Amino acid sequence: MSLLPKDWAFLPDAWKFALVLTGREATATALVSSALDAISKRNDLQEAERIKRVLFSTLCREGTKAERMASPETPAERATFFLHQLPDPSRPAITLLCLRVFSGEHLAALLEKSESKLAQSLGDARERLQPRTTPDP
Repeated sequence: MSLLPKDWAFLPDAWKFALVLTGREATATALVSSALDAISKRNDLQEAERIKRVLFSTLCREGTKAERMASPETPAERATFFLHQLPDPSRPAITLLCLRVFSGEHLAALLEKSESKLAQSLGDARERLQPRTTPDP
């Protein structure tokens, strides 16, 4: 793990991102561990920013393959369930936007979308989340 950066400021956000994608704390932890293990074996990753991009890209690719959970079991799972239920590609896009770990340009590149497609995914997520965030009269 010597190639991994000493500044782990993005690691909690990586776990939160994995939790939204997988829906389960244990699965999120395993996914982040697996991704970090793979990163630690690469010789081409020296800069913290590049490591962060590779980590989140790996989490996005592998996390969206995870089976969706039917109901949350823990407080952390309950707190993120409304995001977990969103369809892809809205789910990773809105989650990364909320976590604020990447600029819009970097977010589009990470998700392999044009900025207009990213905006559409974010708009779709916002529409789906609107009923949940609008207070009752």
